[in-house]
Amino acid sequence: MTEVLQRACEGEPPAGDAVADIAVRAERLRRRRARNVVLAGLAAVVIVILLGYALTTVLLPGPKARSTAAAAVAQPRPSNVLDPVLAVLAPQVDAKGYRIVPREPFSGAGWRQYAVLNEAGEPRGLVEVAVYDAQSGLCLPVLADPAACALPDRTDTGVEYARYADTDDVDWQVNEVIARRVVDGRTVAVMATGERGTGDAEAGEPPLSTAEAADAATDRRLPDAFGVGERCNTPAPACPIFKIPVRPID
Repeated sequence: MTEVLQRACEGEPPAGDAVADIAVRAERLRRRRARNVVLAGLAAVVIVILLGYALTTVLLPGPKARSTAAAAVAQPRPSNVLDPVLAVLAPQVDAKGYRIVPREPFSGAGWRQYAVLNEAGEPRGLVEVAVYDAQSGLCLPVLADPAACALPDRTDTGVEYARYADTDDVDWQVNEVIARRVVDGRTVAVMATGERGTGDAEAGEPPLSTAEAADAATDRRLPDAFGVGERCNTPAPACPIFKIPVRPID
């Protein structure tokens, strides 16, 4: 019997080694279970993240399509770009080393006014512009005879005009041009007034000469710089008073 038992127990570890082997196997099992728990936790976190992203994509609205319409954005731009009347006047003034800027009250239905400053920012006078409808014709005043009408000069582009220089009063010197577009009677008046109250002819000289004012008044862009409904035909109490009045023929 002893011999039979010995053969049956061959290959088995000694009794003392069996206890150690059981402990090793138990430790391996514990580590495997811990690793499985960690992996399961990571998988759960990934699933939660994926579900959250999917719900956000489905439930929340996506980014709005970018509009192709031009948005109104305030940007600093030269004033003569924003103001077509000033775009005509500015080159004449800039060429003299002066600066022309809107003067409050700047505009009304049919008129605009601007202050002219020298390089030091000191005032050099005003430039006022008004537009009229004179489809039936225009009486260009004669300074020596207020009841008479002057024969106009005429440009190659079909604009009739007259130039006026009234500089006898050193405290109110004016250069003015009245121009009428023959094809539709649209009329503009440009009046350049020197700084008033200086008591000096040079200091009160108008910021534009009659030739410069004529270049502006006969510029084909100037009548179109005003809106279709704008005009200073009487009665127009808000329009500026020109030293040489504009007299459309009714």
